[in-house]
Amino acid sequence: MQEIKKITIFAYRNQFIVEKKLNIGFVGFSGSAKGYLNAIDKFDNLSFSGIFFPKDDNSFENYNERRFENYQDLLDASDIIIFCGGKTQRRIIIEAIRNLKHILIDDYTCILNDLIVSLCNFVDEAEITMQVSMPKIYYWGICEIIEAYKNIRYINFDKSVVYSHQRANVDIIPEILAMIKIADSEVITMHNKKLPLFARRSELQQINFEFLNGISASIRANPCAFYDNHELTIVAEKNMALIDLRKREWHNLVYKTPTTEPIKELFTLDEVPFIERNELKNMVYSIKTKTEPFISPKSIRSLWKCIEMINSK
Repeated sequence: MQEIKKITIFAYRNQFIVEKKLNIGFVGFSGSAKGYLNAIDKFDNLSFSGIFFPKDDNSFENYNERRFENYQDLLDASDIIIFCGGKTQRRIIIEAIRNLKHILIDDYTCILNDLIVSLCNFVDEAEITMQVSMPKIYYWGICEIIEAYKNIRYINFDKSVVYSHQRANVDIIPEILAMIKIADSEVITMHNKKLPLFARRSELQQINFEFLNGISASIRANPCAFYDNHELTIVAEKNMALIDLRKREWHNLVYKTPTTEPIKELFTLDEVPFIERNELKNMVYSIKTKTEPFISPKSIRSLWKCIEMINSK
């Protein structure tokens, strides 16, 4: 019987110590705000400074404690600002950057537009760390596995869901972002093919990408499947991986030489809980080392460009 190995994956492997305690303030208290607030208590080098609620933000109904009436007071008291919910305003984000505050944006959709281009420029100029959260993305937990695959040549996502009349299509934005992270390059060409299905407004979608570094990638999305399926295939120079993202299983073929049989391996992957804690840990590490966070504005900018290309076809 094939041996099944158990491995535990962490967001990243580096251990670190931050000399200065960092104060974290919130703008709004919707989305994953409570998760971030609870996670702060798990760090000796982080503390909570308070929350500011913009005029059009009603999330104050869920929070009654430490509040700032003035946005500048929050900026003065904080090293990191977490923007919560989907109503983030361009002006207050840029104001935080101008005050040289590090930023974590809880909902990527609020900057998934042409705003992301100017934000990238502001972040580079200010030399601050800006991380974007995407809690739905399953890429947490497989990132270190993927690092083991050198000279990746092909990436494929196959995502199918059982038909529902309330859902005409499959959300593939997490797959596009994960594909960008794996390829670590810019998309130069894209071909989008849609096949109308029997159900009203539903389409089988096949999207092919070519990256600047020579990697090819594809995403297949079927909203009318017989059963749910969610797989990632990676073809590298001497390895091929099939990762079942639903079952959390990783099948690996290792080719030692072209003339010998490949070595077959099977692993099971632990679930990755505490997404907010992992994101804060990654952000503090990025601040200390002045490196790119897990999901940076540049990643979201590449995602936005891909979506623009898909919508223009």
